[in-house]
Amino acid sequence: MEIREYGRILRAGWWIVASLTVLGIVGGFAYSLVSTDRYQACARLFVTTEGGSSVGEAYQNNLFSQERVSSYAGLATSIQVAQRAVDQLQQPMSAEDLRARITATPIEKTVLLDVCGTDSDPDVAGALTNAVAGQLTQVVQELETSQRGGSPAAGATIVDQADVPTGPVGTGLVTLLVLGGAAGLILGLLVALGRGLMDRSIRDRSRAEDISDRTVLGGLPADAERPRHPVATFARMGEPLRALRTNIRFLGGGSPPRVITVTSGGAGEGRTSTAIDLAAVMAEAGHKVLLVGGDMRSPDLGERLGIGQTRGLSTVLSGEHRLEEAIHRDVLDGVAVLPAGPIPPNPSELLGSDRAQILLESLRGDYRYVLIDTPPLLDVTDGAILTALADGGLVLARIGRTSRETLRRAVKVLGGVGGSVLGVVTTFETTRGGRSARARTAGADTTSGAAAADREVSASSSSGR
Repeated sequence: MEIREYGRILRAGWWIVASLTVLGIVGGFAYSLVSTDRYQACARLFVTTEGGSSVGEAYQNNLFSQERVSSYAGLATSIQVAQRAVDQLQQPMSAEDLRARITATPIEKTVLLDVCGTDSDPDVAGALTNAVAGQLTQVVQELETSQRGGSPAAGATIVDQADVPTGPVGTGLVTLLVLGGAAGLILGLLVALGRGLMDRSIRDRSRAEDISDRTVLGGLPADAERPRHPVATFARMGEPLRALRTNIRFLGGGSPPRVITVTSGGAGEGRTSTAIDLAAVMAEAGHKVLLVGGDMRSPDLGERLGIGQTRGLSTVLSGEHRLEEAIHRDVLDGVAVLPAGPIPPNPSELLGSDRAQILLESLRGDYRYVLIDTPPLLDVTDGAILTALADGGLVLARIGRTSRETLRRAVKVLGGVGGSVLGVVTTFETTRGGRSARARTAGADTTSGAAAADREVSASSSSGR
């Protein structure tokens, strides 16, 4: 995965990162309110051994003392020392409780040992530390003295008594807030990245292009008002639709595609709406356009445009009606419509017949553009058959919904039947400031060319094709 993909994931999940960072700061503040201040007092001990008569012996004794420091650190937190300290202080605590409050830390490469005690009461912290230090010196003396008597081989002497601490130890409020915010930020980044990596849907045009290995011809923004109207309002979607129209016109060099399917891998990706809107914007440029309802299993096109379904593609292919009888003229301004017709028992057989190929060739001669709305490619074979008979297909990918695997398989299905993929069209793009999020990059490059090209096409198409 490229770095820009990680950046896209983090941009999409910025609210997760921000929310968890704020929660971390709030958590740090809450912890500061409920936590109890702790005070720590420390005493320092000096470990000695019997002196030698020479420099070498003195050096060896010093090394011996350094080794003893580590042993005495363990003794400082032993049950025996803790129990003696508790008995001395007569505090309402057990030896185990005291051990949990005591730490002993040897100072590296020295014969010094720091013994520290912690408690919520500063006076108790100092008393605990001094009691443990005092009892430690006694236990050391007992252990280092031979049973035959004499002087101990080594000993520990208190150098600095523990003073009553004046301030609590640990993290202050600012530190807690910083630590909480940092923890929330890290967790937010991990959650956002995990969410993005688990999300297999297409999120932008560049990803759709990478997955399909086809050019993205355009992107259509999400429009909450679109389902309420039979055709898109050009004030909202005119720019991206005209950009798409221009890109289609310049496909194939001097021989642009004329019979085009509008298809997708799965349902709910905007095929019917895109077919209607694209037909309308092509007619706007002066082209003679026919919109065909190629989905004979769920004939939605006729209902969307408010025309009857008693005659249509299915009855023409079955020989019940002539083509002229089934076409509805000027359903939209300059757009004729051939609805799907009644649902037949064998849609795939009808579309795969010679009659279907002959019909499309006939339409090619009568119309400048023939746009065919098809069923989903991965549900039935109808869309693949129609695309193979046509000049090519536009494969739709719905932003945030179409999975990468769905788009990849849709392109593969068309390639398997010899169908040409003219390009990919992303639908339901998020908008920024009333424009498609990517209209500035794609639309801006084509809009100026579209204006000049459409004026030329309008002049040359006034003859009717």
